[in-house]
Amino acid sequence: MSATERYAVLRPSDLVSLTVRSTGLQERTGAAGVREWVATGEGRLIVDLEPQHVAESVVGSLSVQGRPAGPTSLHFTVPPGYVIPLTVEGVLDAANKLKLVGTPREQGKASTLELPWRLLLAVEDEARCQHPHRPATSDDGVTAIWHTRILAPSSPTYSAVFPFASLPLETPFADSTPLGEGVKKIAARGCDHPGTPVSVGSLILSSCGAWFSGSVAYPDLEWTHRVVMGRDAYIRLLQRGVLFPFGNEASIVEVTERKFDPVTGVAGLHRTVTLVVTQPVLDYGIEARHEREFPFHRVAIEPVLVTPLDRPAVGARAHWLTRDGLPVMFTVHASSAGDVVPLHLPLVFAEKGTDVGFLNTLYAGGPREDLEAAPGPPTALVDRAVPLVVRRRADKVVEAVERSEQHVRSLTLAATRIGSGTAFHPRIAGLEVTLPAVQQLLGQHQTIRATLAREVADAAGSGRPPDVLLELPDKVPVNFAAARAAVAAAPSMAVDRIHRELGPTVANLPTDPAKLFDRGAKLLGVVPLVDIIGQVTGRPTITWSRTPTPQATLHWTESLTSEKGPFQPLADCRVTLGIRTELVDGRPRSTIDGTVTNFAIGIPSPAESQYLVKLGFTALKFHAEPGELPETTLVVSSARLGRQLKFVQQLSSYLPGIGGKAPTVEVGSREVRVRYALAVSPPPQLGVFVVQNLLLQAGITLSLGDDPVTVDFSFGTRDRPFLVTVMGFGGGGYLELGIRAGGNDSGLERFVGGIEFGAAVAMDFGVARGEVHVFGGVVFTKRGSTIEIAGYLRIGGSVRVLGLVSVSVELTISLTFVEPNILRGKARLVIAVDLTFWSTSVEITCEKTFTGSDQAVAPHDRAPLTAANPSSVQHAWGPVGSSFPWHTYCKAFTQE
Repeated sequence: MSATERYAVLRPSDLVSLTVRSTGLQERTGAAGVREWVATGEGRLIVDLEPQHVAESVVGSLSVQGRPAGPTSLHFTVPPGYVIPLTVEGVLDAANKLKLVGTPREQGKASTLELPWRLLLAVEDEARCQHPHRPATSDDGVTAIWHTRILAPSSPTYSAVFPFASLPLETPFADSTPLGEGVKKIAARGCDHPGTPVSVGSLILSSCGAWFSGSVAYPDLEWTHRVVMGRDAYIRLLQRGVLFPFGNEASIVEVTERKFDPVTGVAGLHRTVTLVVTQPVLDYGIEARHEREFPFHRVAIEPVLVTPLDRPAVGARAHWLTRDGLPVMFTVHASSAGDVVPLHLPLVFAEKGTDVGFLNTLYAGGPREDLEAAPGPPTALVDRAVPLVVRRRADKVVEAVERSEQHVRSLTLAATRIGSGTAFHPRIAGLEVTLPAVQQLLGQHQTIRATLAREVADAAGSGRPPDVLLELPDKVPVNFAAARAAVAAAPSMAVDRIHRELGPTVANLPTDPAKLFDRGAKLLGVVPLVDIIGQVTGRPTITWSRTPTPQATLHWTESLTSEKGPFQPLADCRVTLGIRTELVDGRPRSTIDGTVTNFAIGIPSPAESQYLVKLGFTALKFHAEPGELPETTLVVSSARLGRQLKFVQQLSSYLPGIGGKAPTVEVGSREVRVRYALAVSPPPQLGVFVVQNLLLQAGITLSLGDDPVTVDFSFGTRDRPFLVTVMGFGGGGYLELGIRAGGNDSGLERFVGGIEFGAAVAMDFGVARGEVHVFGGVVFTKRGSTIEIAGYLRIGGSVRVLGLVSVSVELTISLTFVEPNILRGKARLVIAVDLTFWSTSVEITCEKTFTGSDQAVAPHDRAPLTAANPSSVQHAWGPVGSSFPWHTYCKAFTQE
């Protein structure tokens, strides 16, 4: 019989069930006729036990199933000459006396325990077994199950064990067991740390399974296991790691316990997964480049204990912390410059040493609780001002860099690898910001995607604060044109960055106004800024301050150099706009100042290339505060009327004097009207007219929308006409002009007025009485795009002698200036004769057009004389048929 022969060792009384084999031993028959093994040199006794562990699935994972472990082998060193009787007592007695082989830690070459299922453990070298070699029967006849204790060398304590390998796992059953993939992790850590033993509280082997209690702590893994007669009673597997993306140390603790279910009557394995945040508070530096990408110098995470959690996927080195498939939300209190910003986020648990690139990819995909939703990183709602750049003072206090605060709506995070290892530091991957200054100034409620500017990180350690705080990946149109002070408009820019001093701005301010200004940005509501700015030199600034109250400020100034439409820049022509809005009792209070200096408004005549009117302005200023009437200062430097209005040019010379007078202001929902009035003295001379008591009025209507500016003048009013004298004749008159600057209907909008004079004389001489009257005037009217000026003269009288004869004469002459060099006139003469018993009247009219030498007269402009419209009095009064009524009538009186 060879030494490699296997023998079964069985003893039913105490359930001994072993298999023994040997190497280096010779088999022989002893003196008593019993077969025995003897060591001629150094040999080895190998005892194979029945499976010492049965793996079970935890309740709720699968229907409860079990798998037995493989055999456990104990290798004993047999010294030369040692004899082992091949009997149950002889083998058990030898196992009590011989020392165990613990190395090499390789299955088949030393003592190996498969305990628990699929995990291989090695024992200490020279460990020993302690067990009875005969049945242990009590006085009352009860026999104990045979078992052996594995004890440490020369110590009554149990031997330590060392995990060194794992066997292939059967899936999906392995995933449902208490350890699952943890078997591989324990084996790997045992290989990485061969000198770290599993501290054993009990290690007893039997044919019915093992009693085992052990615990070990590796740098990133802890394992505690209790087995009772081959069945799991308590398992605790702790995986150390970090919470991504902040880096706080934490542990995932899986505890599986056998609990009795009173409903089913089954004692099953129940597992609980718990997160323990072991480093709830983490401090960061603020000087290194990677540290500047995260503007918080401390984070504190709560809660620090989260249970129950879902078990991570098999083999996952990093996973989202979820419960019932939904991400667990944590509150991260991020401190920055004395302020604490709460961030509500789901977090990823990552084993130490996990690749940072993999973690960033996992985090960027989000927890994906909704598989139909697009992948994306978690977003933390902030909705408050956050300093993006901080610094540490000499007294170690962290403070915000001046004007580095931005109103952050939300932010997303990632991590930056530190060096070449697996360490990382949190960074801001993206932000959604609002511009409270723009919102408060313009009412633009807009959320803007942004990233921290590279300049923020590049300025680390330099002591110089960065100028640019945020970069906008998508250019954002900011409609500054809406922030109008009724007289000025600011540019509408497509901003691509947030400047610490300038606010929303562009990287390279274009000098071409067409690249910076929208055509909707107009000056005076009329002229697009792109047409009157030759080169952009002024950069608009929008800034925000929270002290002492939330305050937004817009400032912009630019030179105007190009002429367009009605607008004409003069020397040093500039537009300036300043708006300051602050929150008072939760409500915005705005102060607006707008100024345009040194410009002229010219309204062209429709029929000529010249101007109908041209107004020069030294300054046009607008100031408005809430609850008060706007203050508008209009300084008119000159007023020139064109050819069609030359007849009032002398009156216009008085206009510049009214600019400094106190105005009256009427504020409406869409416009502000500013009016000036001035009594003129001494009376001016206007051609043949002498004018007295003249009240000059001028005004400007400034639209609060996009309507053009209108300018109006009045020289007297209908209810307050001026007095006029013409060659001894007296009367009154008025003249009103309204001019619109810009738009399709730019030009003269309203033109009405008139001057009337007259006198009448009556006399009575008894036998005769009569009267004489003279009336005249000039009427101004606007018809379509042309102006008509009509003059008229009425001269008449009547005489009555002895009450018998009445003769009256009425002459009417009218002249109309149709065009500058065309005068069209009409005369009407009416003569009436009343001879008591007979009367008649004759009316004669005549039209005539007088044209300058450079104009031809159209044939239809001539009014020919016809028989139906005779011009001869004699012909008009007779004959009638064959009689002459007037002659007959006169003769009758002669005969008397």
